[in-house]
Amino acid sequence: MASTKILGTLLLCALVSTARAASFTPARSSDDLRNPHKGYMHWGTTFASDGGVDDHYGSRIFHVYAPWREIETADQVFDWAGFEQRHLTPISAVYPDATFVLRLVADYPESSASGIDNYYTGGQNERDYPLFLEQAPLLIPATDYTSCGGDGPGRALDWNHVNLRPQLEQLIDALDARYDGDPRITAIQVGLLGLWGEWHQSGCPTLEPGTAVKQAVRNRYAAAVTTTPLQTRYPRSADVGSTEIAFHEDYFPSFTGACNLFPTPMPLCSSSGNWNLEWAFANESPSARDNWMRNPVSGESPFASQKNVWVTRQADIESLIRLYHFSFLGPAGKHQESGFATALNPIRRTLGYNLHLDLVEFPGSLAPGSFNASATLNNTGSAPLYHNFALRLELIDGAGVSRWTGNFAQDPRGSLPGVAFNLTQAFTLPANVAAGTYSLRASLPAMTAGRPSIVLQSAPRDSAARVILGTVTVLDSGNLFANGFE
Repeated sequence: MASTKILGTLLLCALVSTARAASFTPARSSDDLRNPHKGYMHWGTTFASDGGVDDHYGSRIFHVYAPWREIETADQVFDWAGFEQRHLTPISAVYPDATFVLRLVADYPESSASGIDNYYTGGQNERDYPLFLEQAPLLIPATDYTSCGGDGPGRALDWNHVNLRPQLEQLIDALDARYDGDPRITAIQVGLLGLWGEWHQSGCPTLEPGTAVKQAVRNRYAAAVTTTPLQTRYPRSADVGSTEIAFHEDYFPSFTGACNLFPTPMPLCSSSGNWNLEWAFANESPSARDNWMRNPVSGESPFASQKNVWVTRQADIESLIRLYHFSFLGPAGKHQESGFATALNPIRRTLGYNLHLDLVEFPGSLAPGSFNASATLNNTGSAPLYHNFALRLELIDGAGVSRWTGNFAQDPRGSLPGVAFNLTQAFTLPANVAAGTYSLRASLPAMTAGRPSIVLQSAPRDSAARVILGTVTVLDSGNLFANGFE
């Protein structure tokens, strides 16, 4: 009798393992989602002192300048906890799903006027770096300036001084130790050098950071920050080199594409030098053109004429977003103003990833043991996903309780725009899952507890934003033995 039972069990396993997979094809949805790490970005540096921000379009990314002076209180003494308490915590208290773009800065012109000096002590508030850099034993020179091309006043270090480079590298290492891989961080911008940490001192040529210090800072960021996405201001050869660092274009859309890209050039367009993304890709750093595949591209529009074309030339803006693979825009932009949802909501949906679950193949009936499943994601956005999420399948019982969960091991960051991304996985259904009929559902949760999930652009979805795929039957192996097999 025992051998008969074993034979029956093997027969059941064979029947289940060779059962034809059911195909589930959820419909694509077009509803307006607010997913993490994409869309519009707010100014977050002075959130607490400003009393918050006006959030007109569901933005959850916040740009935060990190003044060197505020962070390194003495040589190799870093007050990250204080920085977070003053800048990140007030934002997270209002928006628990907030994420941050961080930029270290050592020279922010008009610091006092901007409010970036809110937490400075000891006077000399136009100095955005710690005083010990000027003192013995380092003795790094600095220069007060009234105006650099109209920007100022400020105080600039001698970026090229031999004693500065080790200090810059130590600060980058400290930033890496604190924030690399932190799921709250949308991107780290490789600041520090020049005005606003943008690697230039425009209008003050004698104060410009040179190629050697740029290369040292660039390479240190690229070597240290290996998990969190990285951005720099320009795709110039000295700024990006052969790294995979992507870009923040803070003169969007004026310095983005060639001026003849559209019949009417974008306002303030200039495309004859390496400040322009397209010119630099074509003439100076062609290998950086595909850096968007691993790190995000973003931009902001500081002038009214630039902001206005977001709504007066919406189709052209969306074309630029897709052509250069932008993931987010801000903190300066038309999204700072209310009343433009008709144009701005579609632009927000175009930015970054937009993931549809178009197919899941899963056994229509199965028993405890191993089985195979597959899925296909399609990305109709402008860029991939850059953070750690996983496609998850669940079996939900009639009471709404999840009785089995399985994650695909393949990384959905591989889902590029316009290319089907196929996932396959061998799963195991444990013996404690009772026989019955279950609802098969799918989601894309963050791999860090407490962080917001991505809502798939597929339907229908349940109240937990899981895509409802269909029903699956779990078999009871004992039923095979009820008539004589026992």
